[in-house]
Amino acid sequence: MLHSDRKRRLALIHAPAGFGKSTLAAQWMEFLAAQDLVTVWLSLDRDDNNTIWFLSHLLQAIRKARPGLDEELQQLLEERPDDAEHYVVPALINAIDEGGQDIVITLDDWHLVTEPRTRAVVERLLEAGGSHLSFIITSRNRSGLPLGRLMVRDQLIEVDAVALRFDENESQDFLVGINRLDLDAGDLASLHRTTEGWIAALQLVSLSLRDHRGASDLIERLSGRHASIGEYLAENVLDTLDPETLDFLLMTSVPERLCAGLASALSGVELGQAMLEKIQAQDLFLQPLDDDGTWYRYHHLFEDYLRRRLERDYPGRTGELNLVAARWYSENGFPSDAVDHALAAGDVELAVEIVELRAMWLVEHSSMSTLLALVSKIPADHAAGQARLQTAIAWAHTLLNQSGAAQRALNLAESVMPADATLTEHDRFELGVEGLVVQSCIDMYGDRVNHVDELDGKCFAQANLLRPWIVSVAANVSTFKKIHDGDYRLALEQQRWAAKFHGLTSGPFSGVYGHCFSGLAAYALLDLDRVDQHFTAAVELGRRKAGRYSHAARLAGAMMGQLLYERGELDKAEKLLEETRELGSEGGVVDFMVSTYATLARIKALRGTPHGPGKYSTKAIWWPTASALTGLGWS
Repeated sequence: MLHSDRKRRLALIHAPAGFGKSTLAAQWMEFLAAQDLVTVWLSLDRDDNNTIWFLSHLLQAIRKARPGLDEELQQLLEERPDDAEHYVVPALINAIDEGGQDIVITLDDWHLVTEPRTRAVVERLLEAGGSHLSFIITSRNRSGLPLGRLMVRDQLIEVDAVALRFDENESQDFLVGINRLDLDAGDLASLHRTTEGWIAALQLVSLSLRDHRGASDLIERLSGRHASIGEYLAENVLDTLDPETLDFLLMTSVPERLCAGLASALSGVELGQAMLEKIQAQDLFLQPLDDDGTWYRYHHLFEDYLRRRLERDYPGRTGELNLVAARWYSENGFPSDAVDHALAAGDVELAVEIVELRAMWLVEHSSMSTLLALVSKIPADHAAGQARLQTAIAWAHTLLNQSGAAQRALNLAESVMPADATLTEHDRFELGVEGLVVQSCIDMYGDRVNHVDELDGKCFAQANLLRPWIVSVAANVSTFKKIHDGDYRLALEQQRWAAKFHGLTSGPFSGVYGHCFSGLAAYALLDLDRVDQHFTAAVELGRRKAGRYSHAARLAGAMMGQLLYERGELDKAEKLLEETRELGSEGGVVDFMVSTYATLARIKALRGTPHGPGKYSTKAIWWPTASALTGLGWS
């Protein structure tokens, strides 16, 4: 599929730095795009060792190249962090096969990925990707890929450093034919012998000799070691630049990638985009990372030299520039890059501040796995002393139904709160109430209601002093207890009062739960019109704000599936409940699990579908919960 031979699954381009791997891959992709194949380019970095982030970046790249691909797979990554690939990879492969278009994905700089779990995802895509999916991978080595199996099946093309080196004729074409250098046969032969056809060195030679003569003198100074060739030529190139361009190159060499705004912040040059385009036009090893010229990066060898030159010419400036980059990334919605640069500058407190600032936004928008991955970058002893951050971590684990980790984070938050100097008196009050709400949620997911009565005096009586999220979730927990106790009208009244707070939260969770609990209470009162209204609103809210596959949407789907079953609409009910079943035990509240598994088992039984223990068997999944079985009459 990488050319006319449709058996090929992988083209691996591997060689040391500076041999033109990415250039060859880009040319290959242009050729394939001209044949009406869908081409996808993903430049990897070390963050892609986090499997959730790798899959997220991959899905974004595919959607950009092929709009219309299921956009809601992203939510599965956040809400199934332990085994997301088992849901997302098959769904992605199926979506590509159903689309019927051949897709070629380039993974550039594969050597940066060393995490076994991420490597296993790519291996699975290579092994089971179907007839419409193939890959071009560039790397400095051959590790982490199932090359033996692909080779046996004749599904592998390899291009190595030997194939990438320029021979004498290619060197002559590049230096004389393309770059118009005045070199005689002896100079060309000497250059080829010294550089061994190393493309990066030949490019630096062309830049060094572009504006002055004396080729023979320069060639005589070159040694046979690639590192010294590159350093000598880079120095030669930089010394020919005007001071403004040289300073721009040095100041913007700190981040792994650049855009106009970041370049301006780092360099102080107002027209950052114009400077980036000027440098690209001068062939100064600046490579675009997207089709519209928004993001760029320097060639790795050139970038390394620029950073060494920056340290030499401006001692101590690297740390300052890392701080500038950290703040720019944080302000522009790139928390992972921001944390990396804060840590590179040695400012762990800023890294903590960046994560803390973003933490609850991520929780409210069902991005719990992203939050936990950001926290994992921070030294544990620094994160441990932050009460706000530990409370957000407790929320994330709670919503992922990881009760043990949630309880540990909550206990830690409560223990460090008195000594946390960053907190004001109001912060301590609010975090105290929030801790009670988190504890109530942990209990609710365990089908317990131990602490709910405390919410009346500590939360609801002071609701206007608290963030809407805290009050909104607290109201849902209190509503759950009222349903548990059979106080259905009070449950509906509580949700009417809480509607204002649900509306002030930015994410879907609290509003979806509110509608679901209202629907449960209305069901117990046999008010089926209101049941329909609330369950429908829950499904629509979850899908609109978080996507079809989101935790919130599928919890709502469990409730609606139960109602559709009662109406005899088995096809619709089964479809909704199958989607909800993918949540597994992470559905959290026992009532939702009963609606999913028990109702689905009944549908399977009605259809005569075999079911065994552990899948749909009512014997295996029928939990004895008072609210579900007795209070609501769902026996």
